[in-house]
Formats: sequence, structure tokens, C-alpha cells
Amino acid sequence: MAQRNRLTNNSDETDIGALISGDTIFAIPYFQRPYKWKLERLKQLNVDLLALVDETNDFHFLGAVIVHGRRTNPSDPDVFDVIDGQQRITTLFLYLCAVVKLLANSGQYQEAAALFFKYLVINRDTGSLSNFKIQSCKEDRSQLNFVYHELIADEKFRAALGGFVLRPMAASGSDRGTLLNNYRAALRFLNDENEQGGLDRVRAIYASLLNRVSVVQIDVWDPTNGPKIFDSLNSRQEPMTVGDLIRNEVFSRVANEHPAIIERIDAEAWQPFYKKFDQGDRNLFDGYFFPYGLVKSPNLKKSEAYSFIRKGWEAKLDPKEIIQELAEYQDAYIDFMMGSNLSGHPKDVARAFRRLWEIKSPGSVLPFAMQLSRAISTSEVSSATAIEICQTIESFLVRRSVCGYEPTGLHAVFKRLWKDCDGEYSSARLSHEIAKHRTVPWPDNLEFANAIRERGLYGVSVTHYVVLEFDRSLGGDCPANVPWLEHVLPVNPDAKWFEIFTVEQHEKMKHRLANLLPLSSEMNRSLSNKPYLDKRSRFKEDSMFKSTRQFADGVPEWTPQELVARSDSLANWALSRWPHERPGSRVRETL
Repeated sequence: MAQRNRLTNNSDETDIGALISGDTIFAIPYFQRPYKWKLERLKQLNVDLLALVDETNDFHFLGAVIVHGRRTNPSDPDVFDVIDGQQRITTLFLYLCAVVKLLANSGQYQEAAALFFKYLVINRDTGSLSNFKIQSCKEDRSQLNFVYHELIADEKFRAALGGFVLRPMAASGSDRGTLLNNYRAALRFLNDENEQGGLDRVRAIYASLLNRVSVVQIDVWDPTNGPKIFDSLNSRQEPMTVGDLIRNEVFSRVANEHPAIIERIDAEAWQPFYKKFDQGDRNLFDGYFFPYGLVKSPNLKKSEAYSFIRKGWEAKLDPKEIIQELAEYQDAYIDFMMGSNLSGHPKDVARAFRRLWEIKSPGSVLPFAMQLSRAISTSEVSSATAIEICQTIESFLVRRSVCGYEPTGLHAVFKRLWKDCDGEYSSARLSHEIAKHRTVPWPDNLEFANAIRERGLYGVSVTHYVVLEFDRSLGGDCPANVPWLEHVLPVNPDAKWFEIFTVEQHEKMKHRLANLLPLSSEMNRSLSNKPYLDKRSRFKEDSMFKSTRQFADGVPEWTPQELVARSDSLANWALSRWPHERPGSRVRETL
């Protein structure tokens, strides 16, 4: 399927690179409200950019930017007053500033200079007082000046700019605020990605930002009409989802039939399919179609899901046949999302799949898990093999989570993993195919054991599951979850604790796995912070968790030495519980 970098056929839709690379200045009206994008919006933009880089999406549409073109001297740059779109335009410039800063910090002066001249400044004499391509409102000018001055603070970078002279805006507004904070947040994001994937990943991010993020620029004759257009474009209508489009396409086959026929098809076929996605207080319907599409075509982009699925029905006229085909992976999808067993697998198989749900496996695992579940139902894969495969995936994901790796990159691993196995479905083949993705870490035994021993795991999503699995390994009563994780050495201890632990030991050890015990309910805070002997009787009385009772019986005093010893014991247990590591890891360790 040909790649598209646009959402519409509108000739005014343009990618960000084309929008800002010309001889153009975007000016925020002087008395406009200040820039105020919250960090949550930046985090979402980061997610959207990484989705482009990791190819879970092929383009990102930022909507309409409404501007009013000023009359300027023909020899001067075009100046557009930004009527609406200030937040988005300013944010994009801040990200490009952060890219230039990171490249300069990395010694890539020529590359940084090329981006600086092409996208951030007008590199010639003009009638404009400032040569910034983005010119802020009154409240933000001092902050934007600071950002630009920070870019050229590096002496070698200034040399790469030749004789260029930066002409800032007349300073006004606070020296500190949201604009400066968001520039620094963008720089932190890029630095993190640089640490994980190097400069090539940073280049992929800024290339995606410039070439695969688009807007429609609307140039109004009268700037007073800008708000009217904005209100019309952003009316509070419910957006049409992929699920809505799918249903419309299904019933288009019988659009000319009598209403009674359409109603019957809806009642007998569509409604049972649709309502099955209602699971408690969640409706899983709209999330189904992208992983369903990936099952059919591993390289599918999210934006292509509807058109791809629709294309597969071109020769089919019977809505019931289409709905039946759509439902092929429905049970497997719901089971993965809810920890259920609608697929009717044997108990040991269902338990292996449920554990993938309990560890909160990322949605990127879905295409493979759905096909594995279906293959069990059709006897293509045996129950024993499926359990081994699930255990391998579980080890891979648990080890990554314990060691602090984000799920970034897992989509590339799992979207075509079933196809990559090429009919050889086994734990060994699965491990081999995952190991081919060298940029996706698979912690070896040493890294995993050290994380169990020393990393602060309180608050990590997989920790409750690890604690529960340890309790199960002791032959406990197998509770369904861990209502509360208690710190034996408290987060806010009273003075007697510091007769046993130094301040430094407390800071290092308080959130380690060995210091966490499962309880049936939150311990009274007045008791929770007291010495161990005051808490020990409560631990013994907590009959729900065997690991807690056993701990209280076997540990008369809680000391740094006992904590280290328990850490070692838990690390050894974890290595046996999640034994799978990247093939060849032991060989490399020996070498």
C-alpha cells in the first residue's frame, strides 16, 4: 500500500517542514494570550512522534492553523499573524530548537546549522526587527529570546553559523514560564531518545516531525473571521471512529433492502458481535480493528486499518459473512484485554494467557497473542507448546519491566512475529526471532538479578504481579490480587529505625523488592512507621498471604543484612521463575 503523508486531498494541507522552511515569519499577535501548553500535551506529542518513528502510524494531522497574511514589502519575508494555532506552531518551533541544541551538544555543528538556517531564522537582511521565524506575543518574548540565545551559546556552533547575527525580539514578559519549561522538556525527551537509540533515532524523530506531521493552513481575508472559522471546525460533535466506518460499510451491502431485513441483520448478527465488546465498564470495540488488521497484514499502519479491512470485503455481499469474518479473533482479543477465557482454552493454557494480562502486557503484543490463541483453537499449535511460548513472552516482558525498559519498540517486535516464525511455533524459534531486534533490550540473568536486588520497584506496574507470584510459589492461598504493598522499612520511619539503618541505607533500600510485603489492606499509618517488632505481629496475623506470614515467622529483626540476604534469595527465585533470556546471553557473559 503506497505511503501517504497527508490526511486530506486539500491542496492547502502541508507538512510542517514545507510550512516553515520558506521565507516566512509566523507572528503571534502582541496582545494574544501567552503560550500555555501543559506537559501532558507534550507527552502526547512525544507518543505521536514515536508512533511515526516506530511505524505504528504513517502520518499525524495537527488540524487547521488559521492565519492572516500581512501586506509586506515584496522583498521582505511573508508575515502571517497566527489567529489560531499559536500553541501548536510554538510547540513545533520549540521542538526544532531542542533538536538543534542536542545536535550542537553532540558536535554535529553543520547539521545543526543547516536546520537552524532552514527552519528557525531568516538568514538575510530584511525590514523585520527580529530574524526569528516565530515571533511570540508580549508575555513570551523574553523566554523565546532566551531559548534562541541558548542555541548559539556554544562557541563552535556560532562558528558554524559564519557571520550570522541573531536579532532577538524586544524583550517583554517574564524570564521564566511555560514556554521555557516546555523547550527544556522537549530537550529532555530528545536526550532520552538519544541515549536509547543514538543520533539516528533523533534524526528519525525530527524527520517525522518535519515530513510526516501536517496541518491545513487557512489564510483568512479578515482576521476577525478567524474565531468564527475555528468555532465551526471545532464544534462539539462526536468524532466518527473506525468502528463507525466499519458498521456503515457492512450495512452498505443492504442499503436498498427493506428496513425489516436490515433490522433483522442488525439484531441477529451485528448486535451480538458489538455487544460482546462490552466488558463491565469498558467497551473494547474501537480498539479491536487495528490489531485485527495487523493479523491480516503485519506492516499495516493504524491509519490504514479501515481502508485495508474494507478492501478485503470487495467481493462479499452478505453482511452476516463479513461479521462472521470480523469475529474470528474477537474472543482472543477480549481474553487478552480482560484476562478472561472466552476462547474456551484448557485451564493451564488459559492460565498462561491470563498471566500475560496480569503483567499488563502492552497492546503491541496483541497481534501475536490473538494468532496464537486462534492457532490453539484450530489445533495448529498444541497446548504444551502454547504454554511454553506464553512463558517465554512473559519472561521477556517481566525482565524488561523489572529492569525499567519502556515498551517503546515492542510494536516492531510483535506485529510480524507470527509471520516471522514461518510455521515453526516454539519457544526456541520465538526467542530467536525476538533476539533479531538488537535495539530492543532483553535483560540477561545478571542485569535481571541485579534489578531484583537493587532497583526500587515500588510503584512499578509489574511489581504487584512479581510479589503475587512469589506468594504462589510458596503454596499460598492464591489470592487474585495484592490489595496493598507494605514497606517493612517505612518510607517515613520513626527515629528508632535509624539506629539500625543509616540515612543513606534507608534511601537506597526502602523501595527494593525485598522490603515489600503483600497485605490484605493498608496498614494503619501510625503503626506502619513504627519499629519492626511493633509491625511483626500484624504481619503474622495477615493470613491472606503466606509470604507475609512466613516472613514474620522467620525474620526476628529487620536489618540491612537481612534485607540484602532476602534480596539475594528473591533474585535467585526470580531467575528460576522467569528463566528465559536472549539466546546467546550466557555465551557472551562467559566471554
